[in-house]
Amino acid sequence: MNLGAINRVDQFPGIELEYSVSKEKVWENLVYQLDVPKVNHRIISLNSFFRIAAAASLLLLLSVTGFLRFYTKSVFTPNGQQISFLLPDGSKVQLNAKSEINFHPYWFNISRTVKLNGEGYFLVNKGKDFKVVSKLGETSVLGTSFNIFSRNNEYNVTCFTGKVRVVSMLNNERVLLNPNEKAFINKDGFLRFAQDADARTLKSWRDNMFVFTGSPIVSVLEEVERQYGIKIHYQADPGLTYTGNFSRSLSGKEVLDLVCTSLGIKFDAKSDTEFLVN
Repeated sequence: MNLGAINRVDQFPGIELEYSVSKEKVWENLVYQLDVPKVNHRIISLNSFFRIAAAASLLLLLSVTGFLRFYTKSVFTPNGQQISFLLPDGSKVQLNAKSEINFHPYWFNISRTVKLNGEGYFLVNKGKDFKVVSKLGETSVLGTSFNIFSRNNEYNVTCFTGKVRVVSMLNNERVLLNPNEKAFINKDGFLRFAQDADARTLKSWRDNMFVFTGSPIVSVLEEVERQYGIKIHYQADPGLTYTGNFSRSLSGKEVLDLVCTSLGIKFDAKSDTEFLVN
């Protein structure tokens, strides 16, 4: 080793460095940074925020639209009652006993469609196409008045004013009715047409009168059950037919006496609301 070189190094004067921060403070900061865990800061861009807000708004809009579209209101008349009410567009409906109608109230001004099971009279305000849908048939109008009977396997429509289009749901047969014309659809979907329908007879139930012409006795007694809220057990000849009329001001027992006497059959009262015809 060169001792002369070492001696020359020792001859340089010492240099004192000045720190703005003490060595102790530097060491303290270094230890703190080593001990404190790093936190990742997630930055959400403004564009991402707007995309999330737009998606949420769309979801809310679809939910509200779905509610307005499919919310259904039902109106039902039990045995022994008749009611009248207005649809959202102002059209009038009168329901006979034991009848039901369903429609979408918040969507009605967009699609005027109702479902009917039973019997109802419709007085339709002018506007968009108005449809009444039942099991066997569909009736559509623009502005008119008509009566629909839709029970079990029987469907018939009578036009009073304006024009009415009737379509079979089973085979798509169709007919256009003028005032005092009537269409029938049987259980197989076949459509029949009749002119010069007796409008007075067909609207009699709305005047609390019931008119039958050669009607099967079973159908007559079913109507009596509906109008008076009673139960009738029929054990006589099912092929009998009845022609006659009666007012709803009579009691159920008085009507049974009127019908049975004219046909030569008897009935017994098992209670105030239950009768046996034989």
